[in-house]
Amino acid sequence: MHLTGVILAAGKSSRMGSANKLLLKYNDHTIIEEVLSQMSNSKVDDILVVTGFERDRIEAVLSNQLTERIRFVYNGFYYRGRAESIKSAVRQISENVEAALFMVADKPGITSSLMDRAIFKFEKERPDILYVETPAGRGHPIIFSKMLFDELLSMDGDCVGDELIGGHRDSTIRLKDKTEQIDVDNEDDYCLLMNSIAGRKRKM
Repeated sequence: MHLTGVILAAGKSSRMGSANKLLLKYNDHTIIEEVLSQMSNSKVDDILVVTGFERDRIEAVLSNQLTERIRFVYNGFYYRGRAESIKSAVRQISENVEAALFMVADKPGITSSLMDRAIFKFEKERPDILYVETPAGRGHPIIFSKMLFDELLSMDGDCVGDELIGGHRDSTIRLKDKTEQIDVDNEDDYCLLMNSIAGRKRKM
């Protein structure tokens, strides 16, 4: 199965104030570098990184990770919501691709091993949709079959995943995972993320 990975990195980061959350430090690099690194180490066949807000800064930071397997896709309508980034990616997906794995760019704690578990389960069961279920609810990654690409292209706003899952419950499966997924939207989230890193290091 040919599967494309998509990183949604076009948002305005408005709740973080003056800082672009994707460029905040995480381990020895930035949040967006960590997300791309994890996806690069997964079993996706190729990767599309959708940029928009502060495109030049994001692409410059990621330039040292680029390979033939990774491409940037620019979403000029990033201010309209997440659906525009999803549509920008779907339009660039090759015809031979059978599914797409989507990741938001502000969850650096999601590992390549979790992505691979999702891919393995998707390839085995072949649903229309697979998503990771955490103790807090639906998380990432989320995988959409090629059968839903046209529907993705017709949607608007920020709640694309919720709408599609709602319409395809009979063909949606969940991958349960106990790991907390910290979504970095504001300074409190970032502090929580950094504290979680410090906690893991103390246990080592």
